Amino acid sequence: MQIAKKYKIEVKKDHLSKIASGSPEFALAELIWNALDADANNIEVCFHEGPLGVDEILIRDNGTGIAYDEAENLFVSLGGSWKAQQQKTKKGRFLHGKDGEGRFKAFILGRIVDWNIIYKKDSQFLRYTIEECSDSLDEFSLSAEEGIINKQTGVEVHITELNKKFHVLNKEKAIEKLTPIFALYLSNYPSVKLSIDGTPINPDEVILHKNSFSLDTIKEDGSLHQVELEVVEWCEIKERELWFCNAHGFPLEVYSKQIRGIGEFGFSGYIKSTYIQHLHSHGLLTLGELNKNLNQACEQAVKKIKDYFIKRTLESARDQLEKWKEEKVYPYVTEPATPVEVAERQVFDIIAININQSLPDFEQTEKKTKAFQLRMLRQAVEKSPEELQIIIGEVLQLPKKKQEQLAELLKDTSLSGIISASKLVTDRLKFLSGLEHMLFDKDVKKHFKERTQLHRILADNTWVFGHAFSLSVDDKSLTEVLRKHINLSGNNLLVDAPVKRLDESIGIVDLMLSRSIPRNHSNELEHLVVELKAPRIKIGQKEIEQIKSYAFAAAGDERFQGLKTRWHFWVISNDIDNYAEIELSQEKYEDGIIFKTTKNIDLTIWVKTWSQLLQENKHRLEFIKEKLNYNIDREDALAYLKKTYEEYTQGLIFPQKDGQSAVNIDKQKETEKL
Repeated sequence: MQIAKKYKIEVKKDHLSKIASGSPEFALAELIWNALDADANNIEVCFHEGPLGVDEILIRDNGTGIAYDEAENLFVSLGGSWKAQQQKTKKGRFLHGKDGEGRFKAFILGRIVDWNIIYKKDSQFLRYTIEECSDSLDEFSLSAEEGIINKQTGVEVHITELNKKFHVLNKEKAIEKLTPIFALYLSNYPSVKLSIDGTPINPDEVILHKNSFSLDTIKEDGSLHQVELEVVEWCEIKERELWFCNAHGFPLEVYSKQIRGIGEFGFSGYIKSTYIQHLHSHGLLTLGELNKNLNQACEQAVKKIKDYFIKRTLESARDQLEKWKEEKVYPYVTEPATPVEVAERQVFDIIAININQSLPDFEQTEKKTKAFQLRMLRQAVEKSPEELQIIIGEVLQLPKKKQEQLAELLKDTSLSGIISASKLVTDRLKFLSGLEHMLFDKDVKKHFKERTQLHRILADNTWVFGHAFSLSVDDKSLTEVLRKHINLSGNNLLVDAPVKRLDESIGIVDLMLSRSIPRNHSNELEHLVVELKAPRIKIGQKEIEQIKSYAFAAAGDERFQGLKTRWHFWVISNDIDNYAEIELSQEKYEDGIIFKTTKNIDLTIWVKTWSQLLQENKHRLEFIKEKLNYNIDREDALAYLKKTYEEYTQGLIFPQKDGQSAVNIDKQKETEKL
């Protein structure tokens, strides 16, 4: 066909080069989208095999083509696509592209691209050709048009002199790569047919399951953007991808991070939102990892996907689980009653099913051995998900690949996190309940010793005084407090003389806790010095003078001064007397404070009762307690405390589980031995 004229594209060549870059599957996808946006019902992608492999690509469609008098404007003016002014095609299908850049993606595939176009004008069918070369991306040639007898409109894109990286694609690979991109579209528009080298992409044959989930709405610059996740599980395709899509589900960019730890499923996730279209239109979607809103949406989507496939794993394994129950080797009898028990059961079922699938001999094992192994697995799940790796690797000897998959599952899903978090919370609730009994029960508290019991137990549980603090000094002198303080401050000051109280004596503090002050003051320290009193002792003048002497020793020693530090001094017991009540009634201080100064040193002295502190801790844990549906059993709490801190609870009286009268556990043990 005779060439009529050459045209210059009104954009710099280096910009065109950037547009004409990317992966071969994306390039093919863009050319297919162009055909679909032209209302094509039939698109064929053909690979021509030469002596050295694929040497030509043909994308043929039966769309409306491009009118000759529009071709020049469309190709000359980048970004001047007619699609920018419309939302739908003439047939009512949603449009994919709007920027007029898709045609340049053809040069990712090859050096020479010809567009052979047939369109209809009035009652006549006309044909012409557009030719372009990657060597001169800023110009193209437009042939003269001619009438033809053919009565079918459409475009044939012919690509030759293929780039080397195209050869990563063959027919099978192209089907695998293109199916996730077009399956939703083909599913929504069943009249549209897309084939790769004669093989049609049929959504009904490749889609096993589809599910949609609502994600958190994104708010930016006063605009609200709804976000939806659609998860498609494939029959044969093993790809695992997450796509950023416009609101209609057209994939625009793929999520760069790998999604692991969800079994053998092949799937595609599609995050759909006008916000993604907004980022894409402004060239910001490729920088998505730097966008806080998009990152949060991705994290939420990945969690939804993993939780979804956990359920799918359990659904597919239901028959096996029922078989174990019938054989009476399944280690659970009742149904889970709390969210924690549900999480534990799901983790157990997933691990057990994977073991059954990975070890062919497991199912043939005799029932007694199988029951023991499953029971051992249950104990590991309930005790600590982290210990499962030892069971999986060293005891059951699963293949390395399966071990890695299960490790990813336990690390990434919320299930093991729920179990670990719930164990932490329930242990703390048990601790508080048991401690409360030991502090206030009249038969226990009179034997509860301050230094050898209460002190030692609390040294292991400094979270009671505030979760941000960590233990710095335990039962040491004020001089050691100074040394620790200087060390935490990063100061090289030599401590060559003891810190003394006003009466020249050397005080021993029970506990000093420390933390760095967060946010804008990371170079500052905060110390909490706690003076513990046995529960039978009321806080009065003697106890207050003692804690003041410690505080004033710090305030009066110049070595404590000049460093950015906040000091809190507590004295704590079950109750206070009239003297302490008068000290606490000073109107200039908030509740609990008996002295405060910021002169030379930032220092506050507090009088605390255990009932106040226990209530504060219970309040912090109450929300989680309700979510876990966890009820505190006093006997269980005391048993936990007795078992965990056995060396510090000797001689204390505990009630028996069956409700009999309280007995001294240690004396009971001696009697049993006799």
